Formats: sequence, C-alpha cells, structure tokens
Amino acid sequence: MVEINKEEDANGYERFKIIIDDGNFNISFGGTLDLYWSYYPKENIRDWPLFKTFTITKENYFLYQKVDELYIRIKERRPYQKVEKDDYETFLEELDLGTLNEISKIDYTYEKLFQDDIIKWYSDDAPLKEASRVEIEKTEDAYTITFYQGKEEYDFPTYTVRFRNSGSRYHPYNFTFMNMYNSLSEYDPNYHQIHIEEYLYNKKLQKIKK
Repeated sequence: MVEINKEEDANGYERFKIIIDDGNFNISFGGTLDLYWSYYPKENIRDWPLFKTFTITKENYFLYQKVDELYIRIKERRPYQKVEKDDYETFLEELDLGTLNEISKIDYTYEKLFQDDIIKWYSDDAPLKEASRVEIEKTEDAYTITFYQGKEEYDFPTYTVRFRNSGSRYHPYNFTFMNMYNSLSEYDPNYHQIHIEEYLYNKKLQKIKK
C-alpha cells in the first residue's frame, strides 16, 4: 500500500514523502529553486544496489494519475499544461518560440529524454557519466519507476535526481515535472475519495488473489 505524506519545509515549500514497501520516494522543491526526486531504500547505505525499482499502480489512483499525466505530456511533446493535444506548432507560436531553430532544439531535447517509450532523466547535478538518473516506464495498470545510482561529493552513493528550472539539459521539459509537483498539492491526506479506476483495480487484485 502506497502512503503519501505532505508537509512544509523550513522555507514554506511543500514536500511529499511517498512511502512504499521497500523505501521512501520523496519529491521536494529546494532552496536552489529546483525540483528534486529522491529515493531512500530501507537497506543500509553500504548495501545500496546500482538501481532500485518500484511501481505506482492504480491502487492509489491520485498518485497514478499524476504520473500518468506527466508521462503523457512528455510522450506527446507537451511540456506546458495549457497545450492542447496535437497542437504543437500553435503552442510554440503562443510562447513566441515559433521558429524552426527553436522547434529543432525542443525536438532534440525530446529525443534525449524519451527513448523507446521510456522517460530517462539524468540529474542536472552532474555530467552524464556521473549523474544519477530516473526512468519512468508505462506498464499495464502501473508505472515502473527506476532510480539509478550516481555519486555525491566524497563518493557517497545517491539516488537523488535534480530538475533544474534554469539551465536544464532537458529544457523545457523541466516544466512538466514542476507542473506535476504543483498538482500534488491537491492531495488531502485527511480526505480520500475513491476513484472508480481505483475501485476497479482493487477488485481486479481481489480476483487474482482468489
């Protein structure tokens, strides 16, 4: 069972701790004005493997929906929420980026970020060879999220991935992740209304267990 805890940090920014079976998946906005995704396994830091994988299912439909929206916007090359489906060129014109040069830049960024239907984001904290990364892959009724280990200062391992809001190698898709972070604020831990998709998924699990 996935549990979402929401709290404010010392700077008044919301921080989300998503508790899963074998660790914590944290989403936070730092004092650097950048977004961070982090994963903390239950194992001792000395035993951390090179990568850790977990799934987000419809069992918690609120979180599943946010990951689903993120994935679709990147897959369809819609880094900004206001963009209508299949209206890519209009989107560029509205943003005053409607030149062939800008289109080619964004397309090149897309090709680096979305490969074989998998989102692959290398942390903006370090060069590619040293950076940790997160991958998001769609499966049936779930999203598989995999954190690959990088190295912090003094060679400590880390699963933390940084999404720069200025100077990201994946600009403008950093806005897609920020939009997801902002939409998570809708979560109310004291009031959870079961979505029909969540209900159907849990019924499906019950049948499988029988």
